[in-house]
Parts: sequence; structure tokens; C-alpha cells
Amino acid sequence: MHSNTRPGNVADASVDDLLDRVGQSIDDGTVPVDIFNDPRIHELELKRIYGRCWVFVGHASEIPEPGDYVLRYIGEDQFILVRDEHGEIRLLLNSCRHRGSAVCRADRGNASHFRCPYHAWVFKNSGEWNGAPHRRNAYRDLDPAEWSLLSAPNVDSIQGLIFASLDPEAPTLREYLGDMVWYLDAYLGVDPMGTSVVGDPHRWRVPANWKSGAENFIGDAYHVPSLHRSIEDIGAFPEIDAVIGAEFHVDVGKGQGMIMTPGGLPRPPWGILDCPPEVTEHFRLDGLLPEQREMIEHNTMVTFTIFPNLSYIASPIVAEPGSDPTAFMALRQWQPRGPGQMDIWNWPMVWTSAPEEFKKASYRGGVTYFSPSGMVEQDDTVAWAGAPVAGKSAFARANEMSFNLQLGHNGMSDYGYRTDWAGPGRASTSIYGERQQLDYYSRWLEEVTKP
Repeated sequence: MHSNTRPGNVADASVDDLLDRVGQSIDDGTVPVDIFNDPRIHELELKRIYGRCWVFVGHASEIPEPGDYVLRYIGEDQFILVRDEHGEIRLLLNSCRHRGSAVCRADRGNASHFRCPYHAWVFKNSGEWNGAPHRRNAYRDLDPAEWSLLSAPNVDSIQGLIFASLDPEAPTLREYLGDMVWYLDAYLGVDPMGTSVVGDPHRWRVPANWKSGAENFIGDAYHVPSLHRSIEDIGAFPEIDAVIGAEFHVDVGKGQGMIMTPGGLPRPPWGILDCPPEVTEHFRLDGLLPEQREMIEHNTMVTFTIFPNLSYIASPIVAEPGSDPTAFMALRQWQPRGPGQMDIWNWPMVWTSAPEEFKKASYRGGVTYFSPSGMVEQDDTVAWAGAPVAGKSAFARANEMSFNLQLGHNGMSDYGYRTDWAGPGRASTSIYGERQQLDYYSRWLEEVTKP
């Protein structure tokens, strides 16, 4: 029996061979379809990306009081994100140290302790082991310090966004984010009261690979005039071609970046971040650097992606025919559920100091277009379903099929970089490029090949 056949054969090609081909393909502006539906690649992602990178786990407004908790995921592992009795935010693996049963089964709540249903081991909301039935007879010599719930070694936050890393040797969160910190501080820090999420995150499962969502939000505006043309047809997004044609990328490195929209476009005739005066009057621009203030006075951050799987979207949306557009924003997370599926988590978000009527209108607009039943959402999820189908195709893999990410590659468009951008990173001259997506896959490759 031969140990190898054709190099691209799905049954015989080694993971190392595939990853070598990914590296060569990225240089050519392409990405092999294999990485979108391969169990071996998925296992590497869980271990080397989700096991080491800083991953978003929630918003501070979800757990404002001691004892508040929500259930969250890093990769496919479930954790309890909790503010303990001393106010410290912790991330605890939801698995009893006795036999592995989940010690918490409600999606959210407030608790001083978590009790395992199997043998009733009890843990404080800090994760510390706190007792068991008949302890004097059963566990008189047990050391509680050795049997606490497993806890993420690194938990930190920035502008209300809570992240965790499972790697004890991880860099600090701000080191990990790099230049992205400058933009988060500018956009999410403009309200002195910060941001708040509205209600529980929406969650739904789609037959798509998690990387497709992250890639889309880091820089793909090219799809909007075709895939989302219907939102212009119904009057929700007027002059879509003019808006998209004026947008540009900001690449901040490390597989992270954003799409920006400049001012002066056919959008609401309002002020900063497409918000009306009753909202912007609460903003504090004097706390920003001059370059940050200049940027947000003339540009709106439409989307961003923080590696590996957190994204953001903001836009003015007409929630009801004939009504004025309302600015909305939301956090998105692309949760892996096997190599060919993901759960999309969506947190509608508002400026905390904004009037209640604006918050309600913003929420309605976001739910209408970006939610499990949202009109734009249905477009995206249908399109993203193609990648895992191709990734699992024996014919496609045998022929070493790749996806084309050559938009703007090697002079194919007028895509270049501006010389007048005052912020960190590189701002592009055009939206017609996929350099940011290629940078994202370069970061992905760096992480999955790192021992």
C-alpha cells in the first residue's frame, strides 16, 4: 500500500503539507479551500489559536454587580464569566473537578456559589472549592486549594470589552491588541459613561466556518452592492454605490483592521459617528488626542475585526419605511462549532448616556437588519455557507482548489495607501482590495504553525 498519492489528496496530504501550501498561496493572493472544513485544522485552531490568543468573552455591562455571571465560550470550551464577591472579574471553566459535570446551567444570573448537581461539590463564585456533602467523613484530608475550578490565567478589559487568554505566558491585552487600542479608545471612549449592551446576545448557528465572518468584517465592502442590494431597493441604505465607493481600510497589523466611511456622504445630516445632537451633546472630545478627535469628527468606523473572532459593526439604518435613519452598533463574535459550522453571537450596543428613545430606535434598527431574522444577516449567512462545502469537496481538494483574494493584488486596482492618515496603521486609498483579508490569514497561519 502506498503511503502517499497526489499531494492534494484529502486522505493522504499531511497537515504540514497543507499549511506549507497555505503560506505559498497567501503570497499569490489565494487561500486553499481545505482550511474551511478540515477536522485536523479545526483541532489546531482550538489548541493554538483559542488556547493562546486573547478572546472576547463579554461586556462589563453584562455583569455589573458582585455575583453576576453569564456563560461564554473560548473555542468550544464553556466558561462562567463572573464578577466575584470582591468585584473581580473571573473566567471559570464550567466543569466540576470531581466528574466534570457543569456546575452552572443557567445562561445568566447572580450567585454566590456554584453547586455541581452530581455529588454536590460546591465552589465559590471566585472558583474556590467550598465543600461537599459529609465532608468530615468523605474528604477530611482534601486540600481545597488544589480542587478549585480551573480559571483563565489572564482576564482584562478595554473600554468595557472583556477578553481572556488561556495562555499563562500571554502578552498583556494591550500588547496583544497593539495599534487597535488607539482606535478603541477613540471610538468607544468618546462617551464618558462608555457603552452598554442591550439584553442578552442573540445566538444562532449557521453552516459556515468562523473565519468567513471574521474575514468579511475586517475589510470586505466589495460584496455590499451585490449581496445587499435589496437594502437600497427598500430605502434602508440610500446611494449604496456612492457610500461603498468612498470607504477605505485601516490596517493596524496582527491580522486586525477596519472599514472606515468618511463624512460628507449621503448619510444622516448629523454629527459625530452619524449620531444626532441629543446623543453627541454627551460626547467628550476634549479627552481625546488631537489626531483621534480629527478622525472621529470626519470618519465613522463601520466594521472592525480583532483577531481571532471578534467583530463590530456600526451604520445608520432606516428601521421603518419613511422614518429617519438611526445609528446602531453591535459586537459580533464568530464561535467555532466544528470545522464547518459556527454560532454567531450578536450584542446590540448603545452609548450609555444616550436618551432612552434613541437607544430603543437604535436597537430596533440593529435587530431589523443584523440579527437572526435580520435582512442583511440572511444575505451573509447564505453566502458564507459555500466555503465549508468547497472545503469538504473531495474533487476540490484533489485539484488543490483555492479561493481568490487578489482584489487589488499586484496592481489589479488603484488600491494603495494614503500619506495623510494621522492614526496608527495604514489607511488605504480605496476599498477595492483584499490585502486586509490576506493579512488576517497570514496571522492565522502564524498562530496555527506556532508549536
